[in-house]
Amino acid sequence: MARPQRAPIRISAPTSGRPSVEGRTGYFADFTVYAVLLIGLVALGVSGRTGSHVAWLGAFALGAAFWTLIEYGLHRFVFHGVPRIAAIHAVHHRAPRSYLWTPTWLSLVVIVVLFLLPLWRWVSLNTALGVVTGVVGGYFWYGIAHHIIHHGRPQWLADALQEAGRRHALHHGSVTGGNYGVTTSLWDLAFGTALPDRIPSAQSATASTRRDGRRVPN
Repeated sequence: MARPQRAPIRISAPTSGRPSVEGRTGYFADFTVYAVLLIGLVALGVSGRTGSHVAWLGAFALGAAFWTLIEYGLHRFVFHGVPRIAAIHAVHHRAPRSYLWTPTWLSLVVIVVLFLLPLWRWVSLNTALGVVTGVVGGYFWYGIAHHIIHHGRPQWLADALQEAGRRHALHHGSVTGGNYGVTTSLWDLAFGTALPDRIPSAQSATASTRRDGRRVPN
């Protein structure tokens, strides 16, 4: 039996204005920069030049795990809590296929200031680089997963992310908030923000849209 096609999330008409952090160039440049950075960090870590492989791998796992909490906290308390940022994020909710992006320089500065420098000073360079690699890897995977959930390609990976897509569709269809985790539901379950398994109002999770937010017949 043929597998039903997964449809992107339906949204309402977009606002007339567009934030300055929208555009294909900046959007895909962020992916490129972080892909190159991740490859370089992994190569440095496995080379053993900064210290023990075991310590680096442990720090990497810790950073990757900690990213899932960062992802949850950013989405819940910043993207939906800080008015100026929430206004930009609302554009994504109205038009989930729009190419909104976080300035690459800003995310890099945050990673360096909050993770690399403190851990280097108080623990070791090897541990700092391991944690940073885990955080960067988690952020990169989050970006890929979020893009595929909304754009539905490549198809094989979209199929593999159907459960994450279902949870995220409920987030977009909810008026009360919830399902803030994209790559995992762990923290939503832990903090009581997991949404009930239901189809949102107006079938918002099942109808497809154009990039500009207009309804496209299935």
